[in-house]
Amino acid sequence: MALTINQQDQTIVFSGKLDRDTLMMYSPFTLLNRLSGKVTFDFSALTNVDSAGLAWLIQQIARARTMNLQIEITKVPAQLLSLAKVSAVTTILPIID
Repeated sequence: MALTINQQDQTIVFSGKLDRDTLMMYSPFTLLNRLSGKVTFDFSALTNVDSAGLAWLIQQIARARTMNLQIEITKVPAQLLSLAKVSAVTTILPIID
């Protein structure tokens, strides 16, 4: 399964796999260039995340901050939470639920 990223107003919906095999299609991630203010990353439809996906996510959060965007992450899959805990990066992920 591939990675699909769709914008719905100020929400970006991620579907499929966020991993090293799917990220090249979204590097650079230009969708942030069209947004302003608060942006929600909805991960409810993610089926797989690996360490490359987590690193990419952290990179996008850092980039968004330089663009004065406020990122919120919602509906985070257990796999991503576990990977973030093992990697000791949960405190830098703006998870709201």
